[in-house]
Amino acid sequence: MKVFSDILSFLKTLNFVDIVFFFAVLILMILIVTLIYFITINNEEKSDEKEETAEMKIIKEIQENINKETPEINFTNYEKEQEDKAIISYDELLHKNNNYELNYEKEELYDDLSVKKVNLENLVNKNAEISSKVDVRVISFAKEEAFLQALKQLQKELG
Repeated sequence: MKVFSDILSFLKTLNFVDIVFFFAVLILMILIVTLIYFITINNEEKSDEKEETAEMKIIKEIQENINKETPEINFTNYEKEQEDKAIISYDELLHKNNNYELNYEKEELYDDLSVKKVNLENLVNKNAEISSKVDVRVISFAKEEAFLQALKQLQKELG
């Protein structure tokens, strides 16, 4: 018990400046110990980084495969046809299906901006000869209804 009373009497003799200095030194020692701890951890991580990780192996394989030549792909006739007909971009779509040209009624310039008024009533067909070759036959509504009734009757007789 004498130890505790001695410590208590020692603390009573200290003034405020001594207590602040004591705690400042104590905090400084704790900070130095944690700094040394973090430095040792970083050195260990740097030595671990030298080992190749799974992600690094994947990246290395991809880089090696990029340098190799790609093998030739053998398409069937159907696949070749689909590849030729495929529309990849908006420009290709416009180029393949651009049957009409726009008629402009008037064009106005505002600074660097060109404004054109479009006449949608009179579109010019680029491929007029192709559209004239198309033969469309339409039957009347009454004939279509009669044909549908005949098909239903046939289905009843067969089934």
